[in-house]
Amino acid sequence: MRLFSGLFIASLLLLLSCKSDKTATQTNPLTGDSILDQMTMDIKDKPNDPNNYYVRAKYLYEVENYDQAIQDMNQAMQIDSTNADYFHLVSDIFLDYNKSNKALRAMNAVVDLYPNRTPSLLKLCELELILQQYDNSITTINNILKYDPQNAEAYFMLGMNFKELGDMDKAINSFQTAVENDPELIDGWLLLGALYEEKKDTRALDFYNNAVEVDPENITALHSKAYYLQNHGKVDEAIKIYDQILAIDIEYQDAHLNKGVLFLEKEDYDRAYEEFNILCKQHPTYHLGFYYRGIVHEINKNLAAAKADYQNSVNLKSDFIKGEEALRALKG
Repeated sequence: MRLFSGLFIASLLLLLSCKSDKTATQTNPLTGDSILDQMTMDIKDKPNDPNNYYVRAKYLYEVENYDQAIQDMNQAMQIDSTNADYFHLVSDIFLDYNKSNKALRAMNAVVDLYPNRTPSLLKLCELELILQQYDNSITTINNILKYDPQNAEAYFMLGMNFKELGDMDKAINSFQTAVENDPELIDGWLLLGALYEEKKDTRALDFYNNAVEVDPENITALHSKAYYLQNHGKVDEAIKIYDQILAIDIEYQDAHLNKGVLFLEKEDYDRAYEEFNILCKQHPTYHLGFYYRGIVHEINKNLAAAKADYQNSVNLKSDFIKGEEALRALKG
């Protein structure tokens, strides 16, 4: 196993240092967690296997126990300081732990070790994008394209940078190149649809259709197409797609909400009420379900029920102006 210099190891361990003095082989305070207990036993059985620490760190990261996840990665990387996946996990932990500088240092470290490793470069440019280091992110992307000039993900990330910089023409060109190199890149089609929709260009629907063709059960793609149709007067077509979404996920919040709104537009108040009532039952903390159900009650002259629903919407979202206005109107 190849190891790097003592200076490199020292800086790596400094990166992974944390305040807790607990050893990485201790049982996590998440009591009664049989999965975690088994991982701890695996470490005790094979304390020199870095992958055991890595596996437990991934689990700890998923349950947001960042300190002990970092400790486990400290142990793993003392044994093997060359595994790129370890650096990636360390970066993820630090980013979610609001330690973005350390997250960035981890990704720069792995790219220093493996300058042409595409997954690491892609992750680095994404992190730089998140941190609004757009020039650095574009430089990283260009490094990928030097040796992999048809990498669709790199062009996609280039488009994301241009989009954030407000250069929509370059963003569109980048996304188009991305989907040309990978026609199954759904996010590329969806972003093209959104950008063309902003331009009032009807070709937006073609891009949404392409996304749905790639994966007919992709809820994000279906929702994007339905919402476009909804906003362009294609009410029945939009409702049909929302029904497709609900056949995939019966509790999909926005499908019930948007169907109800469309039935309101059609003055089909019984079906509108049905959608909003389902929404209130499935998502009892969602203020808009109660607000719109209140509207139907008010239309049907059931003012006490309308008032109760409007009040619930305001209780759930204290700054919900429409709910407050509806309550005032009823009182007036």
